[in-house]
Amino acid sequence: MGTSLASACARVEQPAPTGDHSEDLQAFDRALLAQVKKGKLEDNYEMLEELGSGSFGVVNRARDIRTKCLSMATFVAVKTIPKKKISDPKTIKDEFNVLRQLDHAHICKAYECYEDRRHIYLVMDICAGGTLLESLCVQQRFPEPHAAKIMRQTLSALSYLHQANFIFRDLKTENIMFATPVHDGEVGNIKLIDFGLCCPYRPGAKITRAAGTPYSVAPELVTAPVQYDQRCDSWSAGVVMFIILSGQYPFHGKTKEELLHKIRKEPVSFKSARWKKISKEGKSVLVELLRKKPENRCSVADALRHEWLKVQVEMPSAQIMEGIVNTMIQFQSLNLMQKAALTALAWRASDEDTQHLRQIFECLDRDGNGHMTIGELRGAFAEVGVTLPGGLSLCGVGTDGNDTIEYTEFLAAALDKKKVLKEDVVWEAFKIFDADGSGTVTKAELCKLLTSGRTSDKSKQEKESKAIEAFLDSYDTSGDGVVDFDEFMGMLDESHTKSQSKQVSTTTNLESAEPSAKNSYFGFFCSNLSGAAGEKEQVTPSVSSRQQNRQTVRRSTAAGKESEACQAILGGSWYLLTNDNLYFLLYL
Repeated sequence: MGTSLASACARVEQPAPTGDHSEDLQAFDRALLAQVKKGKLEDNYEMLEELGSGSFGVVNRARDIRTKCLSMATFVAVKTIPKKKISDPKTIKDEFNVLRQLDHAHICKAYECYEDRRHIYLVMDICAGGTLLESLCVQQRFPEPHAAKIMRQTLSALSYLHQANFIFRDLKTENIMFATPVHDGEVGNIKLIDFGLCCPYRPGAKITRAAGTPYSVAPELVTAPVQYDQRCDSWSAGVVMFIILSGQYPFHGKTKEELLHKIRKEPVSFKSARWKKISKEGKSVLVELLRKKPENRCSVADALRHEWLKVQVEMPSAQIMEGIVNTMIQFQSLNLMQKAALTALAWRASDEDTQHLRQIFECLDRDGNGHMTIGELRGAFAEVGVTLPGGLSLCGVGTDGNDTIEYTEFLAAALDKKKVLKEDVVWEAFKIFDADGSGTVTKAELCKLLTSGRTSDKSKQEKESKAIEAFLDSYDTSGDGVVDFDEFMGMLDESHTKSQSKQVSTTTNLESAEPSAKNSYFGFFCSNLSGAAGEKEQVTPSVSSRQQNRQTVRRSTAAGKESEACQAILGGSWYLLTNDNLYFLLYL
């Protein structure tokens, strides 16, 4: 396996050119996937039931009405903040700007920000499983193995924040949510929410302005003079851990002043009968997290290295890992526009679609800091007997130009494209490219997303502009100077050249196909369908004109409804592959 992968990787090590200047675009800023919108929220979302409320506003479930098919509508959470309730609207925009920079499996995503005369709206990932506090109200406390997994997820998110030079400052059970409803015996995927108090931090500096919630605040934030750093989050994590293990708060007080006094002075106690069943290792983590003096308190990264938090996770099989390597190799061969589109797909993919890969990512991320190095990748793959090809570079798999692989970059490179190359998911990605909502992607919109004005050098700007034009020339099949949804979809699922073999498979195709065929994303997509049990029915093109020659395929849905999907037939032999009531046009 190692030999064939290395051989294949060597042949696709460099991105496939799509024009004379495509090499001038090698990276883009993923933070630009979260956008400040100029239009009206109500033109894009229908507000539904209330999910929760707080001192600054209310959170509603909302439906994206821009989606073409109503049965495929995307649901999000919309946080509405009245401007009259905040002293400075900039603080809310700061929260959005913090969230757009973050890319972690256990941090809630921010998608869009809107503003009108009275309100600011944050459109975010919807967490349907409720808060950790709500779960505690039902089951009182968590079994120790479940608590360890919840804490590892929480500490991983905090470690990622700290490495990005932020302090969360408000970790509590109300600000930890489950992405989806959790069933008996499951742990669930948690996400940190509410980054209103999250602030930037300069290593070595001290912050002097207190913030937080009384029951989870660290002693140094309520002791004059106030001076604290990132270890205040370690304390709050200890408070959360204490609560989920025992169902009790570590400190009590009849008044706020009494509570804060005990936080400053009273040692943590394990005298309650509930602690008799908790392991010594679990208690030792709490002791380290709840030390009064921050200089003696363990950091979040130190806590993650504790034996109690080294959750035993079964590594995926060699076959699964080989498949991931193959998809990474395929991703590495794409140009930046294709990578950006697939990254947008991964960014908007549901937790259900990405759950399996999230678990694999957490196996590969050995230190739990939320991103991977090539060393972590090689070590994890070696455990299951898979040799990672020497030609697989982080620069080729990643999209931001740094020396690590972030979570969404991993998803984009490793996702089973059958799960995300669906009209509703692709439509979500298309809307990111189509910033003004016109229904087409212009050169200006591509420039903003792929270059972000990152250089003031006029010669480089000219090269980047020509690279954007090359992308438009490649995918604007109608010649109108813009990319519409059908052309965007075609960029993701169509081959640019005919496959050299009717039998497409991930290993054989990478070994024997011409470079142009390997660079076809649709060819790889079809390879995953080739093993499916299904019927093939030949579709004969009848009209030569590009605009007239569109075959309409009826696709049945679970609800029994039908939606039309048009696919341009450009010549050659086409087949209709049926699988689980879904129909795919396959060019052979």
